[in-house]
Amino acid sequence: MLLMLDLPRELYLMVCTYLQPTDLARLAGVSRDHYLAAQEPLYTNITITSYGRFVKLVDTLRRVPVVSTISPQQRLRWFKLTDAQLRERDIKHLNIILDNREDGYRITGATLSNCIGAVTRKCYSVKIHLTLYGAWPKWIPQLERFGLPNVSKLTLFLGGAELEPGRAWRGSDESPLWNLVFSGSTFSDLKDVYINTRAYNPGDLPTSLQDSIHGAHPVRDYVWTKPNESTSDNVVPFYGLRGMEQIVLAHTPHPTLDIMQSLFGSDIIPHNLTKLEIVNCASLHAVKHLPAIATLLQRALQLVKHLKLHLCKLSHFDNDDDHADLASQYAAHIDQHPAEHLCNIVRELGNRIPYLDLALPFACSKIFPPAQKSWQALAASRDYPAFPREPVDTLPARLMAQGNKYRRLISLHGVCRGAHKWHEMRETAAEMEQKGVSWVLVSPNQADTWQMPGCLPVERLANEELLRVFTEEERWAGGVAGCSRGSRGL
Repeated sequence: MLLMLDLPRELYLMVCTYLQPTDLARLAGVSRDHYLAAQEPLYTNITITSYGRFVKLVDTLRRVPVVSTISPQQRLRWFKLTDAQLRERDIKHLNIILDNREDGYRITGATLSNCIGAVTRKCYSVKIHLTLYGAWPKWIPQLERFGLPNVSKLTLFLGGAELEPGRAWRGSDESPLWNLVFSGSTFSDLKDVYINTRAYNPGDLPTSLQDSIHGAHPVRDYVWTKPNESTSDNVVPFYGLRGMEQIVLAHTPHPTLDIMQSLFGSDIIPHNLTKLEIVNCASLHAVKHLPAIATLLQRALQLVKHLKLHLCKLSHFDNDDDHADLASQYAAHIDQHPAEHLCNIVRELGNRIPYLDLALPFACSKIFPPAQKSWQALAASRDYPAFPREPVDTLPARLMAQGNKYRRLISLHGVCRGAHKWHEMRETAAEMEQKGVSWVLVSPNQADTWQMPGCLPVERLANEELLRVFTEEERWAGGVAGCSRGSRGL
């Protein structure tokens, strides 16, 4: 009978990839040979959910397995491996999830840096995903003095917390948050970042698009930057952007105009950036900060493959009496500066991007490329798309898997300058002949329309779209929760 230890080393490791951490631990306890053989798969992927377990992991890595030599049977099968190679505990992926309510009083910037440094000195190629839940007022500022190497992914749910009494997470001059994350000194290997200063953990995220849109509120007592006011020249160059691949800023009221211009309007070009999401960042005013938003959109459409930009509703910033005045300001601004009209920018630069999701205060038919007016195109018979829309939450992935491009446009307050009616907007989208480009159009109190080239539009009530659970944050949160299954090898 063929035993597991009789398998070639490569097949043994392949079998181990299908085992759960508890199963691998049981396998290591079967015999001395299995104990040595299971060390590599047992420590390949580890999830740590508390500071105490993190310290225990560091202590375990410092000690070698208590086995002097391998058996003759194992030497016969895996003759090329030395004792040292079999004892090697080389972590490839390390997920560290720390909750302030449980470990906040025990951790300082120095202790976290020392623990991560101990892991990286033992496992040179480890990729670390660091997730923080809640407020860390004592030691997050301390991290400026220490380095956290090999942290390639950073997830911050800061819970709307304050650094210290009276000092909120605001600009680069008042908070070290943005310098800490994007300067490139503390997180020298950072490639993927998610920042949410409103939610405490993934369970606090909005469960629908409607909740996401209406849940964004401006910072209390925040003074808006005036349209003609110049921003601060004392901005920190975010050199860390050069290595960034994914940036998600979701439901955080603290990226001020200075921060946004420093991140996306500076000379630092993030050539490696493929995904950018800015969702309901309430300090970014959809009308008063339009030049900065236009610059952001212009640069992002030429860099990334995945762009999600959801601006906040104007009613969350101003009184209803000022709403009409803001709409007039928006109309006057885009008339005077057509290059900053967001619809023009999307039409001119948005052809190449595979995934585009926009929630804008106003939108108009100029966002679409010019329609083909040939009589052949107008006379062609149309039917509903053969491609299924349901389930809607997987529509973008299914479209892009077939080589199509996905577009969604949410017009929060109607059509730019009242140039036409919303039904004319849908008709313009229906006349487009952009090959392989799918558009979803959503406007409050209007029908939600899905348009595929050459097909009849598929409509449903916008309220159903807004109430359905399908946000990117919700799917992402499920992925994080699935990773928190415990730690291996402890």
